[in-house]
Amino acid sequence: MRIYHWIARNDLAQTMTGNAPLFEPRVPTFDEFRARHPEHFFTGRRPLAGRVLLISDGTEDVGFVVYRNVDLLRDVVEIDGWLAARRFQGRGYGSDAIALACEWLQAEYGVNRFLLRTSRRNVHALRAARRAGFRQADGDSRELLAQLRLEPGEYADEVLLLRTLPSLPATLAPDSMRTYVFFDSECTNLQEPTLISVAAVATDSTAFYCELQDWPQAQASDFVRQVVLPLLDGDAVPLPMARDAFIAWLAARARDRPVTIVGDSGYDRQSLTWLLGTEDLPDNVEWRHVPFASEHLDEVIRTLGLRRHHALDDARALRHGLLAPRA
Repeated sequence: MRIYHWIARNDLAQTMTGNAPLFEPRVPTFDEFRARHPEHFFTGRRPLAGRVLLISDGTEDVGFVVYRNVDLLRDVVEIDGWLAARRFQGRGYGSDAIALACEWLQAEYGVNRFLLRTSRRNVHALRAARRAGFRQADGDSRELLAQLRLEPGEYADEVLLLRTLPSLPATLAPDSMRTYVFFDSECTNLQEPTLISVAAVATDSTAFYCELQDWPQAQASDFVRQVVLPLLDGDAVPLPMARDAFIAWLAARARDRPVTIVGDSGYDRQSLTWLLGTEDLPDNVEWRHVPFASEHLDEVIRTLGLRRHHALDDARALRHGLLAPRA
């Protein structure tokens, strides 16, 4: 309700919505707000589908950043920010928060491109976006939206702004005082994935593997049917049982030293969220995204004689590929 109040009723909102012809969008009803910001935006249970992140100055919340649909296939995520009141304008809160959110999304999910859209008349939003590293997109806006499969925006004079971050390094410099857990998963498809299996291989010579029951088989893509499913062991368990077993296994790794979970895909970060039941990681555990190229993983799989697209073997290959000495 507080975020809805910031959007619809505070002194800043009055200059941004519901004031045609200056701004076309009318003030949304609470039901309309909830439809556009469903429950997972606030719980983090579907992180690739979007989330609201609060902005704080250390003493109070001053606004929020929202991102929608982390599109790993097209390497783009739409992001926006909103301040709670006019008195917070001009202090850099919005631009700093949006820039940090972009860096966090890259570190978590490996997405490198970010899209922000606003009205050309919204000089405050344009200034904040540019301070956050965004620049106006080249070419025809309609073509770009079609390419990214995004709906047209709310403003007749919409400006599309893009920010592209340098790719994360595809290397890992291990710390001998940490335990590394190399994580992999298999899902039904890449558009609306549901978890099928998960695996983790640790540097302490232990491993975890589990297959899940009750995933919708009708959602499985042709690739999954032809390549992934024939490799399954067939001893699947309910998600709560898998969750308890993995949490206990991970806690044992983190008991004596900090743990870094390493994954090469944003899909694996979402799978970890599903498996844990929360986006938050346990105490003494952190996530690290390392974009290890698929062709390099294929080469390691062939060298070691493992099964490509079996979660446990892919996790083993990732561990070997990132830790084995290179010539």
